[in-house]
Amino acid sequence: MQVAGALCIGQTVRPHAGRRGDLGAGVEANIRKFRAFVTSARLGSFTRAAEDLGCTQSTVSRMVASLEADWQLRLFHRRGTALVLTSDGEAVLEDADRLCRSYDDLFRHVESLRGLSGGSIAIAAPSSIVALRLAKPLGAFVRSHPGVQVNIIESTYGEAQSLMEKDAVDFAFVPHHMQAEGLECTLFERDELVIVAPRGHFAQPGAIPVESLLDEMFVADTETAPLLQRELRHSNVRCVTSNTTAILAMVEAGLGISLLPSLALEGSDTSLDVRHLETPAWRSMYLVHHHAADLSAAARAFLDAL
Repeated sequence: MQVAGALCIGQTVRPHAGRRGDLGAGVEANIRKFRAFVTSARLGSFTRAAEDLGCTQSTVSRMVASLEADWQLRLFHRRGTALVLTSDGEAVLEDADRLCRSYDDLFRHVESLRGLSGGSIAIAAPSSIVALRLAKPLGAFVRSHPGVQVNIIESTYGEAQSLMEKDAVDFAFVPHHMQAEGLECTLFERDELVIVAPRGHFAQPGAIPVESLLDEMFVADTETAPLLQRELRHSNVRCVTSNTTAILAMVEAGLGISLLPSLALEGSDTSLDVRHLETPAWRSMYLVHHHAADLSAAARAFLDAL
């Protein structure tokens, strides 16, 4: 799948604070506050502003509160979840908006001089990572760098590692710390593994003891199948697939239960019974890339955007 930066149209360029490629950490920190204020005023809500800016509602609220403290002005009347500009807020809004736009123009100019008006990056990652952890950063990145082409290779963790070893991608997400000359590997996220079963399958409430799963039939996820084999040596695996939608459908149809990363269930509308293990198990996700000095300008910019 390719994401062409030129096809992603955003309101503004949104560089990240204090990282490689910024025009100055102090300036950028203030610009982010101004942008949070301007976007909140335009959309009338911290929540909608957060969605537009690709961050959390609490982050936007905190930046606006910090700006109010810096200026010793009250910028908004807060009426429930709705925001209404105060007279002071109205007085400074146009200047703040103009400052953000001027900064964006300057940033684009500097980026073009640094060679970020073109180029490409390639990322190998499982679909769950792409959908739930990379979509927002990717959206912000292509708005900031519309000339950079982003190639996304949806893969299993094993395939992602193989592509990284072959130097076929700039970034890969793998399930364990990958050691190789010239590569950097950092923990990206950890999520809990949970049991997914049809409603009413388990008689007991609460967390599930691992030993009670010995006689279960499993619809196994590619990523967690090795864990099943290690912890439940005699487990019955009916099938193995990396497609979470297919796994959930088969579990719902009664083909077995499954052990899935909780991230894979985010945003899914399922009537299945999701249980924690009595002894929690976790899946780790690592981001692998070449040393920063060996990355292209486009790849360095994407790394800074994560």
